[in-house]
Amino acid sequence: MKRILIILPIIFLYQILIAQDFNWHAKIEDVNTAGYYKMFLSPDITSQLNHSFPDIRITDQYNNEVQYILKKQKTVYDRGLRKELKIIKNKHKKFKHYTELIIENQESINISNLIFKVVNIHNPVYIKIYGANDLKRWYVLKNSFPVVPEITVADSTEFKVMDIPESKFQFYKILFHDYDETPIEVGHVFYHSLSDIRAEYIQLSAPKVSQIDTMGRSIITVEFTKPEFVDMITFGIKGPEYYLRKVQMRKKDTSSTETSDNEFYDQFRKDFYFGSLKSNRINLYDYKAEKIELIVDNKDNQPLVYFKANAYQLKNYIIAYLKPDIEYYILYGSETASFPSYDLPYFKDTIPEILPETYIYNIKKTKRSIEKEEYIWNFPSQYLWYMVGLLGLVLILISIKLLRERFGNNDRMTE
Repeated sequence: MKRILIILPIIFLYQILIAQDFNWHAKIEDVNTAGYYKMFLSPDITSQLNHSFPDIRITDQYNNEVQYILKKQKTVYDRGLRKELKIIKNKHKKFKHYTELIIENQESINISNLIFKVVNIHNPVYIKIYGANDLKRWYVLKNSFPVVPEITVADSTEFKVMDIPESKFQFYKILFHDYDETPIEVGHVFYHSLSDIRAEYIQLSAPKVSQIDTMGRSIITVEFTKPEFVDMITFGIKGPEYYLRKVQMRKKDTSSTETSDNEFYDQFRKDFYFGSLKSNRINLYDYKAEKIELIVDNKDNQPLVYFKANAYQLKNYIIAYLKPDIEYYILYGSETASFPSYDLPYFKDTIPEILPETYIYNIKKTKRSIEKEEYIWNFPSQYLWYMVGLLGLVLILISIKLLRERFGNNDRMTE
């Protein structure tokens, strides 16, 4: 009974903390028949998410968590050749519970995918991918996210990561976290030269574009009303019949609530060219920004005029099995939430490619500001914290009582 008294307050506290963890919630439209459905994540939703979208949960009306799969509207045709990359470090760190792998991009090729051949395992593996040019300053390309191995009876299997932000860093570092204390043994790393990629985009609200011309340079600022994940930007440019200008792009704001010892890839300065024979399109991935600055080197030429910018985001969906006569909700936007570990990704090949669609609506913000009153379970936040303090005091008193009884019994036995 005493154990139950201890466990119940802990469970209650845990439920309170979970309820506070997400900043936004919305309703999922009811469905008429049971089956898999896809739900579009509008830019209003994705703008509140962290890199790679780990902070999403679906629950039903009974507070049961519902499994889902994230899907970008992107088709990759990998008819190209598979090339092996050189491994320069491959070490398992037992006490840190991960295998650290460093590979070298000797040919300075653009890399947008990695394939890891490992000793056969059946558990999902959490991976974090970095890029660097000097083995010192690392940028986070993919934050800790789950990868499901291909199921096979062979001695080895493969992890495929097909959506890495395209880059040509000289070095890539990958951490394979072995949460069940079974080391991840990586034998080979490959890169696929992709022949064709087709993607479906949604256009974001038009950003404000401003231009300053000074000292042989044009400084172009592209500013959104709020931080957005941007996958592509196109520019409208007026200039002479032929031009070619080198451009440096950098993000002026942090626009991310995530804390990390390393900078994310969207902090990495990118160089490219604007040209009269080019599309003047920038392809990005997992690039979250509110304000982007482009520095154009005009040399001795007259400045070009940048009169507009159109920004686009890859269409993002979540896929889940829904039933009629049950209400479903989505919770999202959290500074602390990590990727959930579900069974469903093992069976994603059994889910049809063409799915009916339902919608997310009635988006509301969960008020969490300390300065404002918030209501969780119809309680003002100040009363909620009084309750937390009271439960903490109860736990302390129960612990003291248990200690007295234990040592009191020992004293009596000694007498």
